[in-house]
Amino acid sequence: MKAVKLFPIILIASSLFLSCAKDEKFENLQWKGDAQKEIAEKMIRVQEFLNANKLDGILLTQVRNVYWMTAGLANNQIVLNKDVGAASILIMKDGKKHLICSGSEAGRMMDESLGKLGYELKMYNWYEASPVKDVRGEIIKQFGKIGSDIDFPNTINVAGKFKELRYSLTESELERYRELGKAATEAVVDVCLKIKPGMDEYEIEAMTSNALRNRGILPTVLLTAVDERIYKYRHALPGGAKLNKYAMVNVVAEKWGMPIAVTRFVHFGPLPDELKSKLEKVAVVNAHYQEATRPGTQVSEIFDQMKNWYAKVGYEGEWMKHHQGGATGYDDREWVAYPGIKEFVRNNQTFAWNPTITGTKVEETMVVNEKGFEVVTKTKDWPMIIVDLNGKKYPQPAIMIRGEKGGKPTKQNDYEIDGNLK
Repeated sequence: MKAVKLFPIILIASSLFLSCAKDEKFENLQWKGDAQKEIAEKMIRVQEFLNANKLDGILLTQVRNVYWMTAGLANNQIVLNKDVGAASILIMKDGKKHLICSGSEAGRMMDESLGKLGYELKMYNWYEASPVKDVRGEIIKQFGKIGSDIDFPNTINVAGKFKELRYSLTESELERYRELGKAATEAVVDVCLKIKPGMDEYEIEAMTSNALRNRGILPTVLLTAVDERIYKYRHALPGGAKLNKYAMVNVVAEKWGMPIAVTRFVHFGPLPDELKSKLEKVAVVNAHYQEATRPGTQVSEIFDQMKNWYAKVGYEGEWMKHHQGGATGYDDREWVAYPGIKEFVRNNQTFAWNPTITGTKVEETMVVNEKGFEVVTKTKDWPMIIVDLNGKKYPQPAIMIRGEKGGKPTKQNDYEIDGNLK
């Protein structure tokens, strides 16, 4: 699903719920790796980009690009639903680095991250960057021919070209991504184990936001729906309906600028046969996605094959009702697959496919490389459907079944199904 940035009301709701909920303590997710080594790798990519595009430097203001360039250490985001940050970093072809911002951001960013990373401060007064007089262009002009990831005075917008530098993750980025995937999924599972019939969607949304924030993770998408609303709406923002039997918790959540997408379902009482069958069939479709997503593969080929996967499980045309997902990394979706897309799968690229059949969905986040793929949103003790596809096993999340009145999870054994449907 395409992400929508978090609105303040979500955090307000979370705070209200927190005030009446039992206070639980979680270790804030931290990463201790070699940031300088990672940044050095990225500097090589940037310098190659500057040479190829005949630029003297690149100005980065998008929040995700600042995170990417600083190994997740520098955050220039003040308004949570905006990707244009309150400060910019300038990376020069000769390796010099500058922070360009007003005094409102300068102290925090230089003290807590960029000063240690070798940045030089170029500061202006906040009132000098106004529609009447914008000094930022004059600051930039002295550095030569500068590319930018937004429309910025005296720069050339090269955002579309630059974003490709983010697609293949470094080894240290993969370490962070694995940690984040595990923690974000554990937060979702925690909610699935605590919700009860009678709760409304807003309360479940607040619980989910709180579970993520307690772990130092920021929710950017919170899709929470129960019962009939799951069947009626593919993008089910909470609307206040009260939980009876069936609940969906679907998040995109990020830390270090890196988003994770994951969806889980809970059913209270015995699972209807039709719902079980639908989930098994969408699990087969997701297994096909996992099998097909390999470095070098054209995404348009995957998209064309996908239509046959839905037809094979008996739901031809269901793919038209919701987009199928695509690459992640530093954007909720770096791109979404569509007919004729020119993208191809990169090595060490991350993906969140989200196939759906009305009332069900499978959404996991995975890393793809030459050895295969690795799902980073897996956790212990969640029931799994093992799809047997062309001689290989592809575990997919099942629907958790709990006692009808909100009791403990029913014992569910993992089980295999044949994915080689004719």
